[in-house]
Amino acid sequence: MIQLAIFDMAGTTIDERDEVYRILREAAEREGAKFSDETFQHYMGTEKHWAIGKLLDEGGIDLTEEIHERAWEWFREELHRSYTAQPPRPLDGIEELFGKLHDRGVKVALTTGFSREIVDLILDSMGWGAELIDASAAGDEVSAGRPEPFLIQEVMKKLDVTDTAAVISSGDTRADVVSAQRAGVTSVGVLTGHLTEEEFVALNADHILGSAADLLTVLD
Repeated sequence: MIQLAIFDMAGTTIDERDEVYRILREAAEREGAKFSDETFQHYMGTEKHWAIGKLLDEGGIDLTEEIHERAWEWFREELHRSYTAQPPRPLDGIEELFGKLHDRGVKVALTTGFSREIVDLILDSMGWGAELIDASAAGDEVSAGRPEPFLIQEVMKKLDVTDTAAVISSGDTRADVVSAQRAGVTSVGVLTGHLTEEEFVALNADHILGSAADLLTVLD
């Protein structure tokens, strides 16, 4: 029986107009990095400071700490500006899903590649408090973000859930699915991001849904 449902944020539970990926890409490209769409997609869903460093490096930049931190600071400031000017909103049916999960006694947690400051900005702007979200883990709160399993393990620890068979994790990126697999929990790929059903099949996701809001069809 599922005790804990974990969800990614951008592209899975919230609509932020793809701003995070626009700004992430621009943060690297404005330093002169050049890379393919395929390379960029590989870093979707991962911790953003690390992702910027990888994109700069793979984009042909002679990476230094100064360049990395300059790109990171620009990313933070631009994302904060964008989200403040036009806050993200819940994807259709997500808040209703969270309520139904709680009615069943299932805890709800969020994991993300965002830093804690951005997580709090988003949650505050949408009014997602403790009555809706039982725990969250940000990319800068673990030793390594996705595709490593540590974000999932962090919210399991926070909520005192030890049985991986009782945990299901949903996300819209390759990193989300691989992270769930490495954590030993049930993986769900959702089609509200940039991956296709065929790509999730190739990743061996346990379930594929049109939206995370449809998760009850899996639990039922």
